Amino acid sequence: MSSLFRYVALGDSSGLGIGAEADGGYPERLWRKLRGSGLHAGILNLCQSGATSADLVTRQLERGVSRRPALVTVGIGTNDVWRLVPSESFAENIGRTAEALEATGAHVVVCNIIDLAHAPAAAAAVTWLGLGRAQVTDRVREFNSHLASLAKRPRFHVVDLFSFSQRELPAHPEYFCPDGFHPSRAGYDRWAELCWPAVERAASEWAASQVSAAS
Repeated sequence: MSSLFRYVALGDSSGLGIGAEADGGYPERLWRKLRGSGLHAGILNLCQSGATSADLVTRQLERGVSRRPALVTVGIGTNDVWRLVPSESFAENIGRTAEALEATGAHVVVCNIIDLAHAPAAAAAVTWLGLGRAQVTDRVREFNSHLASLAKRPRFHVVDLFSFSQRELPAHPEYFCPDGFHPSRAGYDRWAELCWPAVERAASEWAASQVSAAS
C-alpha cells in the first residue's frame, strides 16, 4: 500500500466552507484534486469558524503538528483585521505558527488576506468599526506584509489572494455568498484553483521523495 499523504488545514471559517457548506471550503476542494490526481491523500481539517491567529496557535497548531503532515494550508487573518487585533500581535502569532510548521518539514501553503474593502458586507462593517474603506485596505496590506515574510522560509509558499481580489472581485460578485462576507461555491472554486499550483508542486516533491526513500 502506498504511503499516506497527510494534509492538515489550519484557519478560519473559509476553511470550513461557510457559505457553501455542501461542498466544503477550499481545503476539501484541494483534497479532492489530490485524490483525483491519484495520490493516496488524507485530510485533517482543523479550521474553526471565527478563528483568529491567536486561536490558530492555541487551538489548532499543536494537534496539526502532531499528525506529521506532508502538507499544511493556512488561511487566517480576516477575523484579526475585523476585530482590530494589533498588527504586532498578528505578526507574533504568525511567527509562532511558522516556527512550529517549519520544524515538521511539511510543505506549507499560506493564503494571504483578500482586500476586504471589496466584500459586499464591507459597507456595514466599516461603518460599525469607524474605518474608511481605504483604511481597511491599508490594514490588510500591513497584515499581508507579515504573511509575505513567510515565503523566505524553506518549503513555504504564499498565495497572493490580495492581488486576485483587487483584480477580479469587482467584476465577480458571484464569488460571494448571500451574506456578502464568505465565499460562494464559485468563490471557493476560484480560491482552490489559485492554491492548486503550489499544492500540486508539494505533492509532486513528496511523491518523488517517497520513491527515492524506497529505492
